[in-house]
Amino acid sequence: MAKGFISLLLIAACSLSVALKADIRADSNRDGTVDIHGRSDLHDKLSYSNDAGAIFLVNIGDTDRRCSKLALSGPAPSNEELAACNDASDDIQRVPQYLAPLRTVPIPRLSPKASGTITIKDPDSRSRVRIFRLEGSQWIITGNEHVFSQHELAAGLKLGIDARDTRRPGVWDGRVAVTFTVHDGRSTAKDTVRLRVAPVLTHHHAQAAREVLTTAGNYSETANFFQGWFVDRLQNALAKTRGRYPLTQFHGSDDLWAQDFVEPGYTSMPGPNRPIVLHIMIRSAQDERVAGRQVFGYLRKSGVGAVQHLGGERNDTNAMGNLETIPPYEYRCKRYPAGRIIMGAHNTTTPFIMDYLRAQQVQDPLLLDTDCLAIGHVDEIVQFLPVNSPRGWVMLVADPVSGVEMLQDAVKQGDGNMRAFSRQNDTIGNPTDLFMIPGGLNGVPNDSISEVLGWEGILKANTAIASCMQRNIRILKAETGITDAEIIRVPVMFRTGLAFAPDNGIGPERN
Repeated sequence: MAKGFISLLLIAACSLSVALKADIRADSNRDGTVDIHGRSDLHDKLSYSNDAGAIFLVNIGDTDRRCSKLALSGPAPSNEELAACNDASDDIQRVPQYLAPLRTVPIPRLSPKASGTITIKDPDSRSRVRIFRLEGSQWIITGNEHVFSQHELAAGLKLGIDARDTRRPGVWDGRVAVTFTVHDGRSTAKDTVRLRVAPVLTHHHAQAAREVLTTAGNYSETANFFQGWFVDRLQNALAKTRGRYPLTQFHGSDDLWAQDFVEPGYTSMPGPNRPIVLHIMIRSAQDERVAGRQVFGYLRKSGVGAVQHLGGERNDTNAMGNLETIPPYEYRCKRYPAGRIIMGAHNTTTPFIMDYLRAQQVQDPLLLDTDCLAIGHVDEIVQFLPVNSPRGWVMLVADPVSGVEMLQDAVKQGDGNMRAFSRQNDTIGNPTDLFMIPGGLNGVPNDSISEVLGWEGILKANTAIASCMQRNIRILKAETGITDAEIIRVPVMFRTGLAFAPDNGIGPERN
């Protein structure tokens, strides 16, 4: 009898242990839903890799332009204050569609005094993450100290998680561990699920365009004739396109170069039907470039956020024209499903934002040599275009050898007296306004082909740049596997002799 009685006690104890099981789940297999009935989200529950484990979004959009309006209406905020205001800067959930779901498996047969908590132990991660619980139709902020009741645990918790900030080099790698703890009498059960904030990624040219950005020319502080002329014709061209893309014009700065102070990006996570995407405008890492502040004042809105990586000087390596993205590829066991960033270095000077881009750990920035150019941006010498081929894209590169040979062939054919530049000087507008280089741009040269080939140092300069281009092409071929048949060489010529104004952020060594 005693032996049987002991067996019954053991069975009862085991039953109690099984009953008190904490189980919290996220979308760890990245199919867009949380599975609390099967086992599909269990295998990668503790994974943090690029391919497995749950991810969640940084919720830094600007619903109804709340923060943007504040930035534009009062005294100019600091750079830090500009970025500090966004949808996740307080404890109000304005856009629950950007919450990543968390669920707990219902726990039946708990005593009325049972309780539970949802916690993030690491204080650094806790400060950068928000967890919400669904009460009726409202999402309520939930801290480590909040206690859930027996009734709530029995029904299963419906939670959502988002981030207040992106991954930051040396600050936060985006990893977070969420622990679900249940107390019932003397028994306690715990379970943990790991998540990581999704990376901020840059777009590539195999993706469809949605919007066009430019500066406003005559109709803003820019007040530049040629930019106004360009914008008028750009609007006419866009009106004829099938997509009728909206045109956003910056008008809060005299800085013409929209391509240089902002790079459009995005962050995303799987959704039940399609990816959930938040657009992210990346400001150039040039703290003193006032035009970059416009990404916070004019581009942020519902569904669009902005980020900056402060600390960079206003030199041309830090401009966003020095960033392009190779479309997705796989080569030598390395995969880049979101594409890969390329940037240019000036000798030993590398772009300040490289550390931020590397911290995203997906597009692994590749450095090229652009020290041979005055401005030195990669977008001056290489581009990528989509094509219908197994690779899906081709590479365009500047080819000064072909450019020189084209003119030399024209001379051999007796056309040396022909104008080298078909475009005529404009009859209105100040030619020096075009690039804002006083004395450095005196309109379109009317030299003949023979005269251009006789310019002092022109052949030597193009030979040097051709050598620089060959080094860059070798790097790109070695890293991507692209073949010569997939490289389109565009005949161009480069000139020397430009002198830049001292107040435009270009160092005198670039003259």
